[in-house]
Amino acid sequence: MNRTAMLVIVLIVYSVYAALKHKEVWHKLTVKQISGVVLTFILLVGIGGVFLYYWMNLVMDIIPNDIVSIILQFISAIMVVVFGVVFFNIIIAKITNGILPVKNTYQ
Repeated sequence: MNRTAMLVIVLIVYSVYAALKHKEVWHKLTVKQISGVVLTFILLVGIGGVFLYYWMNLVMDIIPNDIVSIILQFISAIMVVVFGVVFFNIIIAKITNGILPVKNTYQ
């Protein structure tokens, strides 16, 4: 199994786990809101993946030093994840009228 397939499987399994963990929150949402959240998630993951793919290829072509290239790729991946999470939370808060994102209640 290649690395991409493994990442997709892990993403799907974790998404199902998170959805089941917050089952009571999903019951508060309408079908339209749920579909909006799912489509937003798919769209943002797709945009992030395409950006990372083309950015990583560009970095690898421009920078011949492997160590610097790997460091830039790592920093880029972290930035894409952070921006993706922030934008996703902003968008789903508007779609669900504040029901999502679920607030952590660690005590």
